[in-house]
Amino acid sequence: MHSFLKHIRYMIWIMMAILCHHTAFSANSDGNMFVKCEFNKTEFYAHECVCATIWLYSVDADIAYVNELSSPSLKKGEFSYLSRLSHSPKAHRENVRGTEYFVFPLSSYMFTMSNEGKYQMINGEFEIGINIPVVYDDPFYGRVRGMETRSQIVRMSPSGFKVKPLPPIKNDMTFSGAVGEFEVKTIVPEGDIIVNEDASLIIIVKGRGFIGPDILPEYKEAFGNGNKLKSFTDRSNSFYDGKDIVSELELECEFVPNDINNCEIGVIRFGYFNPKSGKYEVAESEPVRIDVKSSAVKIAPIYI
Repeated sequence: MHSFLKHIRYMIWIMMAILCHHTAFSANSDGNMFVKCEFNKTEFYAHECVCATIWLYSVDADIAYVNELSSPSLKKGEFSYLSRLSHSPKAHRENVRGTEYFVFPLSSYMFTMSNEGKYQMINGEFEIGINIPVVYDDPFYGRVRGMETRSQIVRMSPSGFKVKPLPPIKNDMTFSGAVGEFEVKTIVPEGDIIVNEDASLIIIVKGRGFIGPDILPEYKEAFGNGNKLKSFTDRSNSFYDGKDIVSELELECEFVPNDINNCEIGVIRFGYFNPKSGKYEVAESEPVRIDVKSSAVKIAPIYI
């Protein structure tokens, strides 16, 4: 009899363990909440910049907190460039297979890949806190409605993408290394430019695509006709506009005009690969004629 009761207790313990395991698994797989990685493009070229957003899908809108326990990563290979975006897409509602979800952005990244192949984003794990309405007995007020925060571990579903190789580059091609679609222009600030004195202008390259830290237009040949380039400083900015990565590169060039009658900034060229056309292209600025004045136009200070 004692052995029989011991066997019964053991069977009950086994059933409870199975039930608890099933409950814990259902909390992560019942469809009320899941996390997925979404790319703005799932097939793209090497060195083409892509945005990846980690989304939380939840039937419940009252999310208390989100803790990233492990960051998403590649199953194989590595990013040639990876940066977290400061601005994520907006939260929204979405119907998935007849179920209405509240969709929240957890994080957004922009990245590039150097090598062709098929890749998969895996391993993201998040702790989600959910505010749950509860009713409890208060010794003074009786039954009271309140809120209780419960945590849940949610793992990101794997997401794949494909990287295509760039076409071969011919010897006569001008290619900066940028992939996208760009334009370039030269801007000369207002004000007098005096012969043999420092002056400045700005070269702007902007468009859809990522301009890496080592990418510059061909600008040196544009100087030398009635002027001499002294130095330059560059700064760039990239962001996601909801559809593509948008970049702008500014080169502030300091030069000295040495010819009053013939001073010109020539054509600035920026070679890039256009993923829409599948071809290498070159953006060119218009040449800019510089109005150089004699130092005689400078007005001497008047003392009273």
